[in-house]
Amino acid sequence: MNEKIEKTLNLLPLKPGVYIMKNSAGEIIYVGKSRSLKKRVNSYFNRIHDNAKTNALVAAADQIEYIVTTTEIEALILENNLIKRHKPRYNILLKDSKTHPYIRLTTSEAFPKLEKVRKVHFKDKNRYFGPFPNGIDLIRIVDLLSRSYRLCTAKKVVKPLPSPDSRKPRPCLRFHLGLCSGACQGEITPEEYAVSVKKVDDVLSGRTPVDFSSLERQLKEMSAKYRYEEAAELRDTISALKRFFETQKVEFLTPVNLDFWGMSSLQDRLIFSVFAIRGGKLLGNRIIDVERELEQGDREVLSAVMSRHYDDNLVPAAIYCSIEPDGAEALLEMLKERTGHKVDFHIPHKGQYHNLLTMANNNALEVLRTAQNSAKARLDDSVIDLQRRLNLNTPPVHIECVDISHIQGTDPVASLVVSHNGLLKKGEYRLFHIKTAKGGDDPASIAEVTRRRFTRLLEEDGNLPDLYIVDGGITQVHAALAELEKLDCSLTVMGLAKRDELLVQPDGSEIKLPFSSPGMRMIIKLRNEAHRFCNTFQNKTHTKRVMRSALLKLPGVGPVTLKKLILEFGSTANVAKLTPEQIVARCKMPLKTAELILESLKTESK
Repeated sequence: MNEKIEKTLNLLPLKPGVYIMKNSAGEIIYVGKSRSLKKRVNSYFNRIHDNAKTNALVAAADQIEYIVTTTEIEALILENNLIKRHKPRYNILLKDSKTHPYIRLTTSEAFPKLEKVRKVHFKDKNRYFGPFPNGIDLIRIVDLLSRSYRLCTAKKVVKPLPSPDSRKPRPCLRFHLGLCSGACQGEITPEEYAVSVKKVDDVLSGRTPVDFSSLERQLKEMSAKYRYEEAAELRDTISALKRFFETQKVEFLTPVNLDFWGMSSLQDRLIFSVFAIRGGKLLGNRIIDVERELEQGDREVLSAVMSRHYDDNLVPAAIYCSIEPDGAEALLEMLKERTGHKVDFHIPHKGQYHNLLTMANNNALEVLRTAQNSAKARLDDSVIDLQRRLNLNTPPVHIECVDISHIQGTDPVASLVVSHNGLLKKGEYRLFHIKTAKGGDDPASIAEVTRRRFTRLLEEDGNLPDLYIVDGGITQVHAALAELEKLDCSLTVMGLAKRDELLVQPDGSEIKLPFSSPGMRMIIKLRNEAHRFCNTFQNKTHTKRVMRSALLKLPGVGPVTLKKLILEFGSTANVAKLTPEQIVARCKMPLKTAELILESLKTESK
């Protein structure tokens, strides 16, 4: 922090306003607002941040300017204008899926007309309808309504003639075809023309239903007269009208205008799915992909995105979302000033509005699942859940889990199981005989398996896991990390403590995930699979060693008898703890043979 910044920090007031950070070249790199300039700006420089982007901003900042405002609303408007003008590199990167077009009815003119536009201008005294998901459908609807109600389609503004004797412009072709009322020729007064405009407004607002039966009769008449090209055009127009007015997933009983903001967030990325209800019908869905701005929370990002979104789009009467945007009162007041009508914000908890918001949230989550995966495959619920709950930088698509097994220190083995996007990949499982670690030393065994596994992966240029889970606590985690550090391999390593099903991080902190969460169910599934795979391998290993033991040299003891002992008691170590009578009762063998087996085992242990 240089002297200029330090001096500015001391001068900042405890008032609302906008702060502007510039680099050494004088370029604006960040614009922000706050209710208290002093508290907000000082928070950047009084600590080291977890977010690398914030640290980069602080390092790049060479000077800070600020503008004090009277209210938070003024700060919000000013911030929005400065971001649009300068496009600072550290502000929110917003990617809109598409710019949906609108229909504009130019009611500010004496003879209004219908136009296709992509930007809404507030307080221009015109009427806007939309957004329309399909631009071609919009053009067909504009053409049909203009022809049906004989509206003017001239690009220039048509004004009433000063007098009947005034010079008239050359009439358009549509006038000669009877498709235009002739406003430019003085054939109709503004008052008469306004009757047609009102009917168009009622149709687009949903107050007057479209007469599809009449249009379909016209279609049949055209076909009967072999006017196939005109019939095809009318058929496509009818389809466009039905898509807009009839084929809706959601329809309200009243012609309400509402927006539902579904959202799903993961680390530095947020996806918003905006459902637009216009005239009581769901017109479509708009996806907004946002890169989180520094260390902002979801509420702050939502506020910034809404402010910028409604610069160019119709503002509804009410906005629904699962969380309240930061500075909601100031945001709503700004929207009211911008549009001239009151705007409400709601968090629905039940009923139709709640169901529609849930649909929007689910849609945002589906988009996020695909967007987060470089392979463009839909991410499993468990992957999304683990990334969010464990605060991982990347989705843990590839997870590996290690388990150790031995019988009182003998025949130590290990298993490694793999999952890809929530599915177990049995073809990638691996088994290990522990060679260097002493039996019973689990941390040393984990270290050996980690060293062998990742040495080979690095040599073969294999895919490294996004999350590496070891069976055990902090000691096992540190053992794995020590080996990875020697290999110069950076991975996310966590331990899974069996007692309380706790995930142990390298710093010793513990994370307890809900058992009902998709992520925890996936981890338990992996751990149980590793345990099963390891125990099966250990039993086979132990049985093979026993089959080569001195017991087979005893009279009356053969492979069948040995297998019977192992199956019944699990290991020769367990057999050694028994009495001859217990062995006879369980394995149905002569007492003398049981005594010989016990005597041999005791001799081996010495």
